[in-house]
Amino acid sequence: MSRTIFCTFLNKEAEGQDFQLYPGEIGKRIYNEISKEAWSEWMKKQTMLINEKN
Repeated sequence: MSRTIFCTFLNKEAEGQDFQLYPGEIGKRIYNEISKEAWSEWMKKQTMLINEKN
């Protein structure tokens, strides 16, 4: 069963994470405030930044 949260990145109601991705306070904040869609966008951006050549 999915949970609906208000995603602070997308500024709208969206499907929340299935589980806490990281331990501690930052993990709780991601779990409660960042949607699956926003996390997916971040993962794509992160991969691009890691692989970017100067």
